[in-house]
Amino acid sequence: MTHALALFGGPKAIAKPLPHEVWPPAASTVELKELADQRMTDISIKGRTGIIKDFEEMFLAFLENRVRYAITFNSGTSALLGAYFAMGIDEGDEIIGPALTFHAALSPAFLLKANIALADVRIDTRCIDASEIQKLITERTRLITVVHQWGHPAEMDLILDIARKHNLLVLEDCSHAHGSRFKGRPCGTFGDAAVFSLQAAKMIYAGEGGILVTNSQRTMHRATLLGHYRDRSREEVEDPALQKYWVTGFGQKLRMSPLNAVVAKHALLNFPTRKLERHKCLQYFGDRLRKHVPYLDVPQIVGDVDMGAWYGFKPLYAPERLKGIGLSDLITALQAEGMEVARASAPVLSRQPLYAAVPDEMFPLRRNKIVSTNPTPIADRIEQNSLSLPTFSDWEADGDVMDTYVEGFVKVYENRDALAQRSRDLMKSSHRI
Repeated sequence: MTHALALFGGPKAIAKPLPHEVWPPAASTVELKELADQRMTDISIKGRTGIIKDFEEMFLAFLENRVRYAITFNSGTSALLGAYFAMGIDEGDEIIGPALTFHAALSPAFLLKANIALADVRIDTRCIDASEIQKLITERTRLITVVHQWGHPAEMDLILDIARKHNLLVLEDCSHAHGSRFKGRPCGTFGDAAVFSLQAAKMIYAGEGGILVTNSQRTMHRATLLGHYRDRSREEVEDPALQKYWVTGFGQKLRMSPLNAVVAKHALLNFPTRKLERHKCLQYFGDRLRKHVPYLDVPQIVGDVDMGAWYGFKPLYAPERLKGIGLSDLITALQAEGMEVARASAPVLSRQPLYAAVPDEMFPLRRNKIVSTNPTPIADRIEQNSLSLPTFSDWEADGDVMDTYVEGFVKVYENRDALAQRSRDLMKSSHRI
């Protein structure tokens, strides 16, 4: 028997109160004790010592020691700024990055007066399309920024081939990709440097924090000087031409708090168990949606990859399979059923004022922040039709909830004619006004 949509007075499909994605998990007594002990020991570590050193070395081991250096920062955005600066990005240099991702993957480079070329993304992986990168390379291109979007690894073999052919640097933004692997190798170990965000929504979280990893000693030295003046710069920077700056560094303080490092350490220790639990949930959820909900394209896992932490669960809506109902109307109906659902947050960057506004409010004389005007139809489609659903991570608590979500989606499909009529009526009303 088909029930009326909750939007039309029927019963909700999902009875469990919001929120349905509860993250990060509660701290253990061991973690809380270590936080208390750190509070009484040192809450401002200035060098590479104590919990800062411990966490950095743990993180290198997490990456199978395929990279030599790790530097913690107070956020992933700060770590990205450190990476762009340390890799030598300068005024007028061009960086190629994905047209659809979180703005901070590329925006720190604006502080260095670099320019951005935006490449379209792949519909299946949501990552930068290697074939689009090739079209954007100019004599000023210096670096390719690769974002492993929502945890799915990009096609690193093809991207590295392009970079080698054109003598370009590669920066991996692994903020979504903790534990993700491409052809068996950890994301973050392919490029000239990589950055991981440790913000609270990530599986390895510090509250706020970030970490930069690299095999380049010069990149390590310059990143250290940008964000870690005095003790750490004096102890870590060996290049005489750079070591003389140890007192001031390059003028910024971007280091991680040791209290955040304690939190990050325990999140890292718990990663293997939590990853398996999340994979179990999202594999089940994805399989059920594929089987029962014809108007959604469920996230794919393409090729020989491991999704790692699988940051975010973002199916793509196909309105042509649901009477052309608009995304906003669909979300309204799903929310009325008790679902925690919204538009996916990643925007097409070329439409954001930070990227597109002229004159530039940061540097008013600059006129050329985006150097590519190539169309990005895939990014546009993903932005217009992506849904954000909970990243379920607890099988015992979430198994039944996932089933009710599927029921809610099915209920919308069974009532598609009534929902489409409501959309038409609302459109007529808005035209009369």
